[in-house]
Amino acid sequence: MKIFQKFGIYLISCLFLVQIACGPIYKPPAPPDSPTNEPNTHPELDSTKLRTWIWSELNLPPYTWPDGIAFGNGLFVDFAFDVNGVSIDGDKLRFSLDPLNPSPPSTNDGNFNYRSEIRTAPWQINHPLGSEHWIGWTYTFDSDYVIDPSSPITIFQNHPGIVGSPPMIELEIAGLNRPRPAQGGEIQVVNHVLNTRFVTDFIPQAGQSFEIVMHVVFDEGDNGLFQVWLDGELVYNQAEQTVFDEYPWGGNNKWGIYHHSHRYDTTEVNSSLDAGATKVSAYMGPLSLLKRDTSAPNYRKDAFDIVKPK
Repeated sequence: MKIFQKFGIYLISCLFLVQIACGPIYKPPAPPDSPTNEPNTHPELDSTKLRTWIWSELNLPPYTWPDGIAFGNGLFVDFAFDVNGVSIDGDKLRFSLDPLNPSPPSTNDGNFNYRSEIRTAPWQINHPLGSEHWIGWTYTFDSDYVIDPSSPITIFQNHPGIVGSPPMIELEIAGLNRPRPAQGGEIQVVNHVLNTRFVTDFIPQAGQSFEIVMHVVFDEGDNGLFQVWLDGELVYNQAEQTVFDEYPWGGNNKWGIYHHSHRYDTTEVNSSLDAGATKVSAYMGPLSLLKRDTSAPNYRKDAFDIVKPK
């Protein structure tokens, strides 16, 4: 099921010269340095093989702040600060985030709970230019999900692994006028390399399951590629730069709930609470990830049906 707005799909490119008209682009802070107990290599790094994670077949050990935990032979829990924010629930991976509960620890990394994510490991993975990723998964928002018009929520990102840097690309649930003219709740495709945001008319609803397929080639200029399908519909398809000039590589992939505006800002948290968005819970189905380097025989060949959720 998809909810479409009458105004259709629109493209927002908020550049420096027009920020007064469009509003500034928010660049969320980077997560803390990778934990010292994180493994350095995984079979997941093999660029010629498909990896699929079936959550019911995996064990997620207990984890503590700020260490997180490796699991699933290639994945890692990133969270702040709920030690139950990421859990396995039957055949789904559950992400849950409440800014106030449980009470966040006293730390300089944030005043409120703001992150429940998993990512590929290691943190600084540095895929070379030309690396290709095909990714497929489903999300289901809980039955009590309330659209938060006050602030955006990241549900996917690819990060260069540099502390202080934003992700290169991400998918985000838009807040009202963040960017304009978003009404709040739409999935937007963000390319921080180019400082662009493309707001789709796809608005997830409470209890709704939807499929995401993504195809990215990490490269400079028009050699890069960024494609996104939502429930089988190609909503974004651009040959464009997907790596930062200063960090010319593909990074680690992250999935889950990242409510970056809640990290320190009491006003943002109160605005969400006033809107009835007291918490966010999302369930992730099996995750498929296909990586190819430039020497792979099927490099840049269509792999939609390979990673598409079954």
